Amino acid sequence: MTGTHIENKNYPNFKLLLAVAFLAGFVSLAYEIAATKVLYYFFNESTITASSVISIFLFGIGLGSFIFSKFEKKIADIKKFIFVSQLLIALYAVLIFPNYDVVPFIFNLLYPVIDSAQMLLINKLIISFFYLIFPTILMGMVFPAIIVMSIDNIEQLPEKIGVIYGFDLFGAVLGALLSGFLFIPFWGIKTLIFFSILVNLLICLLIYFQRNKKFVFMVFFYLMAALGFYLAINPLESSAKIYLNKENREKYILQDNLLFQNKTGSQYFKKVKIKNKIFFSHSPYGALSVFDEVFDKEQHRYLYIDTRVQCSTEGFKQKEISEINFADISLNSINRNNLKVLNIGLGCGFTLNEIAKNRKVQSVDVVEINPAMPKATKCFDVFTDYILENPKVTLIFNDGYKYLMKTKNKYDVIIMDIEHPSVVYSSNLYTLEFYKLVKKALNKNGIFTQWSYRPIPDAQVINYNTLKLIFPEVSPKISGVFNDLYYIAGTKSVSMDERELHFLTLMLKGKDKRINTLNNPYFGTEMMLREMFNVN
Repeated sequence: MTGTHIENKNYPNFKLLLAVAFLAGFVSLAYEIAATKVLYYFFNESTITASSVISIFLFGIGLGSFIFSKFEKKIADIKKFIFVSQLLIALYAVLIFPNYDVVPFIFNLLYPVIDSAQMLLINKLIISFFYLIFPTILMGMVFPAIIVMSIDNIEQLPEKIGVIYGFDLFGAVLGALLSGFLFIPFWGIKTLIFFSILVNLLICLLIYFQRNKKFVFMVFFYLMAALGFYLAINPLESSAKIYLNKENREKYILQDNLLFQNKTGSQYFKKVKIKNKIFFSHSPYGALSVFDEVFDKEQHRYLYIDTRVQCSTEGFKQKEISEINFADISLNSINRNNLKVLNIGLGCGFTLNEIAKNRKVQSVDVVEINPAMPKATKCFDVFTDYILENPKVTLIFNDGYKYLMKTKNKYDVIIMDIEHPSVVYSSNLYTLEFYKLVKKALNKNGIFTQWSYRPIPDAQVINYNTLKLIFPEVSPKISGVFNDLYYIAGTKSVSMDERELHFLTLMLKGKDKRINTLNNPYFGTEMMLREMFNVN
């Protein structure tokens, strides 16, 4: 045989090693996406968070490969090394990844020390680094270890490296697709983590695959370990707890959903005839644009985030604006004066203006996550009486859940009019955990009203079930404007008309007991699928 022969220490055959490379690629991207979703929840979806996670992930992979290259000759048994590294990754995944409050716990420790805007960004980078670096280093060691085990002749090196690298990347592609399209939207992050752990254990099996009694014992170990990890993670748990901290004992909720882009033909992707562009700005939460559009021979003004319409002046002349109707129904559902109101979501300002105009309202705080939104809102000043200049109004830049998590303010009415539940930075505001924070922020006999999109009973039942776990009385209200659905939740029932009673009956007659939590965002997924397939 020509070339330099390399000693083979009873390593697995090449086909098994290709399977290991494929699975290693799969599990690395699955963990990366799971970790990204956790970090997105606390730090919001932004280019800063995304670039932090990706750079740290790749740095860890590269560092792992580098470390292995330096110490490979000192590793007596590479098979055992891979076995141990996969077990360590699995243990880390069990102990750290599902323990969502690790991230904000560390953040709060550093926050008093690092409180400037620039240093807060560094704080996020530090937390992301420590959250990801240990498992990524171990993952990075697998690829060169497989190459070492696969080569028994130096002339095979170029060909085999290319094939192994290809299988590793193909596994990574499949891991990314299944994580984003299947596991997280349908079963939640914990299920993805558990499945990834099973893949880690499967790699351990393949490395030691052989037909003897010892391997049977390893299969038994695999099953016992899988059972133990299942019990530790409880991936199919349908409820979620509120995480505790020193400040207010109810906080840290995972931002667990997808930003879904629909196919052509959806109501979110309609072609528009633009007559006059009014405003455009990039923002941390998508591109904001305001423009005038000719529709049904009338000119209307629209606010979009990326391709998603947020609000418009359609129906303004006829006094048929959905957001105005929503505010009226909300405030008519409580019989008291001097109301302190919290409005979550600014948008065009129609809801906020209607709240502030009401004589029963003493003050209104409006929480808006997007710092660029007020500039877009001002494009509607002529329709909203210059609402941001109203002395009743206090504008607060924050995420709705984070604001309620920290505020000591109490409100008579909390009105939520935000983005679609499948949009990543809105999805956490449709969950059991968030509704607990809402209830805590309400005065006695206060009410919470939520815009909940169109009245589709078999999708809305999830939202209704979740609200009903927190509030004694939950009443659907179906608007005569665009057939929109609102919920009124509190301690007292609200009168419903025949159509609303029929809708409630349709929801309650089914056997669907699902609730919407941070780990399982069923409601957002249901609504996402209905947009995808144009279900009305």
